This record gives sequence, C-alpha cells and structure tokens, in this order.
Amino acid sequence: MQLSRWCHTFHRNGVSALVHSLTLGVVYVPTEELQSLITRLPSTDSPSEDETLSLLVSQDLIVENAEEDERLIVKIRDRLKAAISLELLYLLVTDGCNLRCTYCFEETPSLAGKFRSTRMDSETVTKSLDLFAEMATHRGNPAKKKVIHLYGGEPLANRTAVYQAIKYADTLKRRGALPMTCQTTIVTNGVLLTEEDARLFAKYGVTVGLSIDGPSSITDRYRIPKREGIKVTERVTSAFRMLKKHGVSVGLSVTLTPDAIEHGDDFLEFFTNGTFREADGVSLNLLHFTPNVDLSDEYYRNAVELQIKAFRRFRETGLYEERIMRKARAFVDQEPMYADCGVVGYQLVVAPDGRIGVCQDFIKPRKYFPRSVYDADHGDLMESLFADWRDHSPFFLPLCKDCQALGICGGGCPASAELQTGNRNNLDERACHQSKQVLEWLVWDAYEQLGNERQ
Repeated sequence: MQLSRWCHTFHRNGVSALVHSLTLGVVYVPTEELQSLITRLPSTDSPSEDETLSLLVSQDLIVENAEEDERLIVKIRDRLKAAISLELLYLLVTDGCNLRCTYCFEETPSLAGKFRSTRMDSETVTKSLDLFAEMATHRGNPAKKKVIHLYGGEPLANRTAVYQAIKYADTLKRRGALPMTCQTTIVTNGVLLTEEDARLFAKYGVTVGLSIDGPSSITDRYRIPKREGIKVTERVTSAFRMLKKHGVSVGLSVTLTPDAIEHGDDFLEFFTNGTFREADGVSLNLLHFTPNVDLSDEYYRNAVELQIKAFRRFRETGLYEERIMRKARAFVDQEPMYADCGVVGYQLVVAPDGRIGVCQDFIKPRKYFPRSVYDADHGDLMESLFADWRDHSPFFLPLCKDCQALGICGGGCPASAELQTGNRNNLDERACHQSKQVLEWLVWDAYEQLGNERQ
C-alpha cells in the first residue's frame, strides 16, 4: 500500500488534512497519527482492520500501486471530457465600446491595422440565434440550462441588435426551438442604459451583468469614458437603481484593481452597506495580463486574499460571489472542474460580422474565428471549432498533474496565457495563484464548519 500520487497534505495546529486532487475527497487526522500511519504503511496488508486506513482507502488516498493512480486520472478525465456540451452563445453585437478602461485586455492583442468597430446587423442576429438553437438541440445537454450572452464591446452601443436579439430569442422559445428555460443575459457597463432598456429587460426576463469596480475613487480612475463630462460611477449607480426598480436581476462584474486591494475594507463596505448590497450576485475578477497596468509581484496573492475575505463577508449577508463559489462548489460536491472556460466546447461566440469563434476575448483581431453564420453547411462546425481546444484542461497539462489544486482549477484563461506568453497552451499563472490559495482556505474552512456542527 502507498499514498496516492494525488494525495496532498495540509497541516495546521496539530491536524493534517489529506486531500485527493482528483476526487476532492478530504480526510482529517491528527498529525502525529498521520506520521505513524505513513511509517507502517509499506507493511500494511489489511487496511480494513484500521479505521483511519480504511477511510483513506475509501477516498482513494491510499492505493495499491501507481497503475491504480493512472487508471483513475484517465477515467475521470475521459468522463469529464465526454460530458462537454454546447450550452452558451456569446452574441457580440458590437466590438466597440464607449469606455476606454485602463486595464481592458481587449486593447492588448496586436492588430494588423487601425481598428474600426463594427455592429451586428439584423440578418446576422437572426442567423446567429437560429444556429445556436439548432446546435444546442443536437449538441447540448437537455438537462443543462442554455444561456444567450449579449456582449461586446458595449452591447448597448448597438441597442437595435440587443432589442432584436431579446425578442427573437423569446420567439424561438415560444416556437420550441429553444427551451423555455433558456436565459438571456446582457453584460454592460451601464453608462448607456435607459428606463426603456430596464422595462424591456424586465418584460423578457433578461438578467444583467453590470460592471463597476468599487467606489468612485476606484471606478472612475480605471473606467474612463471616451466622451468628456461623464461620471461613470454616478451613471452605473443610477442604472443599477433603475434596473432594481423594475425587478431585473442584476449581478455585478468587478475587476480587482491594485486600488481595490490597497483599500480593501472600503472596497468591501461599498458592496455590503451601500446601494449595491441589493445585487443578486458579485463576480470579483482578477486582472488579466495587460502592459497598461503595472502590477506588483504580490498582486495576485493579495487579490485572491481579498476574494476570499469578500466571499466570507458576502455569505454572511446572503450575497453570492461567483469566482470563489465555482471552486467551492466543485470542492463541496466533489465534482472536479474540467475547464473554467467555454473554449473546450461549451460555447459559440459570434462576432458582429457573423464570424464564429471560440473565445470572445479575441474579438478585435478576430483570432480563432474560422467559421461564419453565413456558411452554407454547419454539419462539421463543432469539430472544426473545437478539435484543437477540447483538451485545454489542467487534466492534460503535464505541469498541472502534480498540483494540489488540479480538481478545482479549470486551467484559467487561454487568452490571458497567450497574451502574456505568446502561447494559449501555456499556464495562466493567475489560475495557479488563485486555485492553490482557495483550495487551502476551503480545506480549513470545511474543517471549521465540521467543528461547528459537532458543537
């Protein structure tokens, strides 16, 4: 008998946690007992006679040999890969924006010439939604929710296409081409939002992702309008109130800037005790690589600490934080995360000109947009789009194999990896920082919760 290759240990105050990086099984034992167990493990023939050993075997933390470990990763990897299904459409109704955010990494990819923004026309909206309905029917999982993301740029810069998409998606649902549970959502900076928009969103059940980065001292420093005289934080706050007045579900998309980290308490206070405490969820996002923002060597570690602190504080008030919750759900459910990104086959991305790609973050250079909604035949669409992407998972990356956070990582963002290293298949180091820190916190938070339950 031997400890599994996938067994990783964490120690705190005389307690050791043994974590299986694939199955996410966890066993807590006194550190002294663990040391004794490891000493006698090679000579153990009947682990069932020892309660702790028996428990470790049941969680695959102790195995017969290395071949057993290898069979397990192949089994889990193949199961997760086979479960990939098409569930998301990113409809990029424009690639232009009314803001010039300092950290926006869509400005980072090199372009062949001067960029000129484009807007999606009526025919492309219809063809895109028809294609998604067809592909989701044949390549989606009926048990999973379908989501249409209206995206940009700033989607409300092409309000005509937004309205058409919302109404046509509803038509497709009523026809039975899309399931009635299909959700339409729009991601917007909120500056252009009007009362009419809010009423339409409420009528059709559209959810809103609203971008704001904290109090005005932070938001207005990074989220810069292209037109002078606009106070972004005031506009977004007004948009939020307008949406809530009409009963629209609003989640907040928040970028963790260096200023947010430096003023962490004020930053959290802004979301828990002000207007935005009524949000239906918050996503605290690590900065992507961009040469436009100078980050310290400690940025990612400190940013993840703030994410964890926010998660703990938010859950006390019933507020949902998406980024940590994804990993917490994988850990608690013991269901490893194959990929934290739709490029493996979960999503279609349609550019304003109808080009079809896998990654919305390369909208401006149109990189990885090989097909079009105007193609005569879409029979091989999924294969042509995702053949080179399906294995983009830490389960296939040699550098990730021995990482303790393999099961909750998802591999981060290939676009960020490519922008920083020149190769999308390299590690997104942001994900490494986040997953390792979050895993250790989850391990001891779960132990704390178990202790509270015993009392």
